[in-house]
Amino acid sequence: MPFKPNLSVKEGLDHLATRLDPIITAKLAPNLGEHPWTVVLDILDEKKGYSSSYQHWTYDLQAQLRMITERLGDFGYPFDDKQRTVSTLGNELRIVRKQMAHMHSFTVDEAFRANDFCVRLLEHFADEDGLGEARRVRHEALVALALAEGVTEQAAAESAASASSEDEAASASATDLEPADEPEVISPGAEVLELEPTVIGAHRLEFEPWTVVKVGTVDVLDELPKKAAKEKVRAVALEIATYEGPIHLDRLVDKTAQSFGLQRVRAGREKKLGYQIKQAGLFIDADKFVWPNEIDPACWTEFRPNDSNADRPFIHVSPIEIANAARFIKAKQPGIAKADLDTAVLRTFGRKRRTKQFAAHLAKATDLLE
Repeated sequence: MPFKPNLSVKEGLDHLATRLDPIITAKLAPNLGEHPWTVVLDILDEKKGYSSSYQHWTYDLQAQLRMITERLGDFGYPFDDKQRTVSTLGNELRIVRKQMAHMHSFTVDEAFRANDFCVRLLEHFADEDGLGEARRVRHEALVALALAEGVTEQAAAESAASASSEDEAASASATDLEPADEPEVISPGAEVLELEPTVIGAHRLEFEPWTVVKVGTVDVLDELPKKAAKEKVRAVALEIATYEGPIHLDRLVDKTAQSFGLQRVRAGREKKLGYQIKQAGLFIDADKFVWPNEIDPACWTEFRPNDSNADRPFIHVSPIEIANAARFIKAKQPGIAKADLDTAVLRTFGRKRRTKQFAAHLAKATDLLE
């Protein structure tokens, strides 16, 4: 029977979903009591200000991957290590799952990589009961890969391992940190972080940047607007926007490009990537902020504080998000002077100095209060 990459990926992901549920359940049981772990996602969705309620299921891979890649309130990242192994593998699999959902035609190489991610994730969790089947599915993909490349299985495995190591190194160095402009770490005020107590704590969710993972080479970007290239780029952009949104279009273009090994984006390629993002079904507002489908900009009242070490320039914080923070602070401090309000809002997003650029961006946000 000929090897079918899409069936292989589906088989690997379906098996992974059966293994992650008990792993997540066992890890969080001491904290959740009789509650299913999906209650954590219900609370996260509410804290993020999602416009509608989603029914989360313990056997759903999308929900499982969110659990192992997102900060779970006061629980932090309970499944990860200092090297962010689980977040990296999980983000790679989030994109694979997104590609599968959008009917992407996987290559033999992509099928092997996807199944290798599944095996490595289960190895990290020392899931001996699930590793046998995961390794079997991966081995079938390896045999097909070796046949396609005309090499031995060992040579195909070594080549894939080398490429994976290079991708992880590229992912680890892919950042767009704003140059430090503050002499000390500026942290949000305690009042903007406090919320009603929940199972995962009594704190507002702070901004968390997407961990970039390399899912392809620059060749993919060179092949735009071919169908396969479009599918890959859009899947990556959708997942990043869902994780970080609202996110500035320029930042989303940069992080999408980094996912294909490109650290600097020239104008021509930036335009092509921006077009693909616009065609991915995401709303982009007049200020060039990209919104995930889960959030209605007209109704969103949340904001995500961050300190000055965060990987998010102030000008890449949506004016709507800044205005939401200002409204919250004004409600807490009725009669607060405008200058003091501006200071408190800047501090909420890790800033103290009022540069011309920051002041202009802040003014755009405060205009929304009137």
